[in-house]
Amino acid sequence: MSERKASVLEPRGTAATPPAPEMDPTAARPGHPRRAWIAAASVSAVLIVAYAPNLRELYHTWISNPDASHGLLVAWVALAILWRCWPDRDAGSTLKPSVFGLAALGVVLVARAVCYEVGEYWLETVTLVPAAAALLWAGGGWDLLRKTWPAAAYLVFMLSIPGRYDSMLSFPMQKAAAGASCWLLRSFGVWVLQEGNLITIGEEHLEVARACSGLAMLTSLTATVVAATLLIAMDRWKRVVLLASILPIALLCNILRIAGTVLCFRLLGAATGRTIAHDVAGWLMMPLALLLIGLELAWLSWLVIKDELIGDEADASFPTMLPFGLRPGVVGASPRGLSRRDDELHGMGGRS
Repeated sequence: MSERKASVLEPRGTAATPPAPEMDPTAARPGHPRRAWIAAASVSAVLIVAYAPNLRELYHTWISNPDASHGLLVAWVALAILWRCWPDRDAGSTLKPSVFGLAALGVVLVARAVCYEVGEYWLETVTLVPAAAALLWAGGGWDLLRKTWPAAAYLVFMLSIPGRYDSMLSFPMQKAAAGASCWLLRSFGVWVLQEGNLITIGEEHLEVARACSGLAMLTSLTATVVAATLLIAMDRWKRVVLLASILPIALLCNILRIAGTVLCFRLLGAATGRTIAHDVAGWLMMPLALLLIGLELAWLSWLVIKDELIGDEADASFPTMLPFGLRPGVVGASPRGLSRRDDELHGMGGRS
């Protein structure tokens, strides 16, 4: 009887509203559980305490060795990269703890213990990098590691080059830098002689020391450019070009530094050149390298124009890499800044 009354009371032409579905309290919610965050924070604290001796030794190296002072900023830059690469929760990404990540972390810690027992202390410190990656994997699963691995990989710049490899790489770079500097000076009419890493100008003999090999400059510049490519929004091909230009720019800056120092020795005298020019040239290396990187990025942005298509072919992300303003699908050359619609209008005007 009650059901019939309910049907009579319903307005004609309207359907009955279906009941709202009941929420399952056991259903998984998007996002990271709070207890997983607490577990990840606890494991991170334990790792920091475990690696405290290694971190203390790294800090001593950073503050005592000017060539490794960039290590003081690496951890903060890595945190910025982690924040930028962190997956967006609004996009529906879910972070789930992974048992495989915990297993990988255990393998890394075992490898660290083995390195400590055999006396490979530098390799023991290196395990800090895969330990950070394994922690991300364990805390948020494979999806989190796949998106944030650059932050963990950037920690490699905290490490200094081992002494045996530094000596093996420094002397060839010293000799090459001395030879290129002498060639540059001779090109401008300054007569110099080279013997290995020694440069003779007049009666003065200048030695291209290990600190002037350019290896430390190369390491600092690499850390800076890699951070820029990860933190600044740019096309992928620009990142590749910038990373490929690190070595030539670092070598060029070091050659200019040595050539400028030798020239100051000749023009200002040995005393002034040794006390002023050498240090000033060293200070100007990194600003000059960053200036060249900025000019290269600006030139790449000017050289490659994103095509402006119309209709169904609109795709502003396709770069045009043709000289003289040539665009795909357009016959002839167009001045910089003209869109495809402008090209077509010019073409119609020519045919009429």
